[in-house]
Amino acid sequence: MFARSARIVGRRIAGEYVLVPLVTHGADLDAIYNLNAVAAFIWERIDGRTSGDEIVSALTESFEVTPGQAEADYLEFVTRLGELGAVEAV
Repeated sequence: MFARSARIVGRRIAGEYVLVPLVTHGADLDAIYNLNAVAAFIWERIDGRTSGDEIVSALTESFEVTPGQAEADYLEFVTRLGELGAVEAV
């Protein structure tokens, strides 16, 4: 299970979902991440209480995707978030 880091915020702006790292010396515009629909769906469910299996299951129900592809998408995105320091294992 993962929880979102307090070091990054996600917002839906004009139909787009973005992640913005919080930094002490002002925002670095190169560090704003635009999420596609699947990534935003996953990000909104990473709350420290919902398991990866539950998120993968929700992906298969909400998008036309196989369980294997949903799992691969989830793992790839969570790995990337971990590299950015955007999520923490709980």
